[in-house]
Amino acid sequence: MIHNEYKHGGDIYGAARSLQCNPREIYDFSANINPLGASPLVLKAIIENLDLIRHYPDPCCTDLRAGLTKHLKVAPEKMLPGNGAAELIYLLARVMGYRRAVITAPTFVEYGAAITSAGGVICEVPLLEEEEFVLPVSRLKRVMESADVVFICNPNNPTGKAVQRAVIQSIVDYAKKYGATVVVDEAFIDFIYRQEQYTVLPLLDEYPNLVVLYSLTKFFGIPGLRLGVLLAAEPVIKKLESAKDPWNVNSLAQIAGVAALADEDHMARTRQIIWREKEFLCQAISQIPGLKAYAGEANYLLVKIKSHALDSSRLAARTARQGVLVRDCASFNGLGNRYIRVAVKTRAENEVLLNVLSETMKGVANG
Repeated sequence: MIHNEYKHGGDIYGAARSLQCNPREIYDFSANINPLGASPLVLKAIIENLDLIRHYPDPCCTDLRAGLTKHLKVAPEKMLPGNGAAELIYLLARVMGYRRAVITAPTFVEYGAAITSAGGVICEVPLLEEEEFVLPVSRLKRVMESADVVFICNPNNPTGKAVQRAVIQSIVDYAKKYGATVVVDEAFIDFIYRQEQYTVLPLLDEYPNLVVLYSLTKFFGIPGLRLGVLLAAEPVIKKLESAKDPWNVNSLAQIAGVAALADEDHMARTRQIIWREKEFLCQAISQIPGLKAYAGEANYLLVKIKSHALDSSRLAARTARQGVLVRDCASFNGLGNRYIRVAVKTRAENEVLLNVLSETMKGVANG
């Protein structure tokens, strides 16, 4: 038996082995993926081009870059596609030689892991529950002065809180004075209402110390194919490109990305479902005795377990035994064992989650 420390959601295979069922029978609320799945155009494109797997993938990702340029309004020479955003985070940490990184807590665990694996150290700025987990800009700036890189997840994972572009621009401006880079992870930006007020991509031409991460796996429903892109000034892209693995984006991922970026209808349907269901799910969870859901801008909700009779690992284990996976947030620094995170899905799936959570919390005392 192989034992790897896995600190993310989405392990439907392990859950299926435990329950001795088909992975398709699992309700996975632990990974924040488009509830509609991949666009029909994506599946069609993959099937029609399966024979291309006998050839090496396009090393330049030419068609994918063209699709991304149209979608993101960023020149192709300012982007580097990768095998998911996680690969690009580790590549960035290894190649750019960052020694001291500032990150918030809680946030996506791979920022800190990438920096420490490359020999750097981390300074954490806590996001406080009493402040609704809002980004503490003044506290962040105070510790930035001795850092060479700052990571901002926008919207933040797992809190779902988003920061508007003007606020992040002030942080990038401040970092520029001290020669620091600001890395903004926009993995879930497509789920945000009025995302044009939040994305920092329009600032790329103005700030050479800005790096943006974009994911095609969550919103476009293809996490099994792994596809992300890093966007930055040309010198940064060239440096990273010279150090990355060859053929790091496989043929089917490139084909899927091009097809996904062309399906505007699928994008619109996804946003409508997420915006409607997020509000419904947030209110419904908060009505379950012992639970409180925090409103956020992303396609997931941070949920606090108010009862001290049940911690996050036990709650997650109980729901898993019923075929419903939620994300135990104990592995996020700064949260402890009183929080879970749940994805927003279709109404039918959300009803399943609510029923299981209600049953799990029955008889559990508040406080």
